[in-house]
Amino acid sequence: MWNLKAYLILADTYPKARSGDCISDEEIERDKHIDFSKWTLWELICLDAIDTEHSHIYYTKAYLEALSRGLSASEYKRARKFMWLTAGWLNFELMMWDWVHLDENDIIKAINLQHEKGFINAKKKQTMLDYVEKIKHLDKRGLRQTDC
Repeated sequence: MWNLKAYLILADTYPKARSGDCISDEEIERDKHIDFSKWTLWELICLDAIDTEHSHIYYTKAYLEALSRGLSASEYKRARKFMWLTAGWLNFELMMWDWVHLDENDIIKAINLQHEKGFINAKKKQTMLDYVEKIKHLDKRGLRQTDC
């Protein structure tokens, strides 16, 4: 059932061209200045599954940041689908309700739970964990000051 819900979510254009009615002009203006440069690729991809609505500017800037790190538009779309089937499942189907932060650790937690519940076998689990690492290693931010 969750797969169907995820596919319906993924059918919408992303990032959206305009914000929902509950987003104020002040939020849109603030989001024009947000800096995602210190976020991981998975944090950027997972923004869509956090239970907090942001402006279209916020999501667009996160998407463009991910592309600037080396993800192609098609790989972003694939990673987003993967995220909805894992972290999205964890947050919405299992009602984790994280309103602030999701990342690769939440995806790994979801993969492990799906395996424990018998939804995926060991081979599928390993394939999924390998994909998490693949995206993690695609990040072309270079060394940060804190990595030295």
